[in-house]
Amino acid sequence: MEVFSFEKKIKHYSSYQKILLAGEGDFSFSVCLARAFGLAVNMVATSLDSRESLMLNYSKAMSNVKELEARGCKVLHEVDVHSMSQHPFLIRVRFDRIIYNFPHAGFFSSERNRLQIWFHRDLVRGFLKNACEMLTAIGEIHVTHKTTFPFSEWKIVELAKEVGLYLVDEEQFSLLDYPGYENKRGAGMCDKTFHVGMCSTFKFAKLLYSSTTSWSGCFGINGPHMQRLHQNFVMGYLNSSSEMHRASYPFSDWEMEKLTKEVGLFLVKEEEFSPWDCSCAASSFHPGTLTISLWSVDIVDMACSYLESLERKKPKHGHKNLRPP
Repeated sequence: MEVFSFEKKIKHYSSYQKILLAGEGDFSFSVCLARAFGLAVNMVATSLDSRESLMLNYSKAMSNVKELEARGCKVLHEVDVHSMSQHPFLIRVRFDRIIYNFPHAGFFSSERNRLQIWFHRDLVRGFLKNACEMLTAIGEIHVTHKTTFPFSEWKIVELAKEVGLYLVDEEQFSLLDYPGYENKRGAGMCDKTFHVGMCSTFKFAKLLYSSTTSWSGCFGINGPHMQRLHQNFVMGYLNSSSEMHRASYPFSDWEMEKLTKEVGLFLVKEEEFSPWDCSCAASSFHPGTLTISLWSVDIVDMACSYLESLERKKPKHGHKNLRPP
């Protein structure tokens, strides 16, 4: 078997990514990716159906499964998206991409019926909650979904927000981008395709920094969405010792000192920065007012916490407040 290969891509997906596919029908989407990559050792494809149900409901399912397994893909049956994070094979695995195409809870009534929409929303919410626990730090969850009424009433972006995800991007979906993929109806007439119409792939990522800032508003540099993305980046970076940052508005709204406190750092010093102080400094934008902030682990706070814990162990006397005012 080939041990190393150059990266191969198809649309949003790469052979270098660890990919989980949830809620597959006849596994034709998984096969599409596997063929593009050559090998599928980076993929895990799952379905709610048992192996026996696949044989009965989908004419090409078993041939697709055999091809996937021959290419190195792990195929799992009877995987419920509401509990997949606890599946024995998946519980310790983390993925760069988790894909769920055209989720559907089954036909209970008309698609316009409010109860039917509730079932669909509950399905997607449970999937997102589980998928969120299975992502790598830089992973994304991709949900492909119709955007016209009544499917727009599922409001999957709101559902993602409920479980700590934010919308990275929404991109129009086209079957032409995935040769060989046949979107199946699932419940009822399983082996028949359906008209996808207007639909998008919604890309979600974990929200590393929570804020009370509203999600509504523009996506420009002053917008709360962009501020949150910047804060997420800074939170991931603040294991190091220093940070250079623009001090003027709107960059001041990143609240650098607040972020550092959340990861156990305190501000040692803030100095004005000048590019002339660095012989190799170069910038493609006007830096404006810049500061260099030096951060250190709050040793005093750690010491106080330790001493207070010792005081609590002493009977009768209680403990003192050892922290400076």
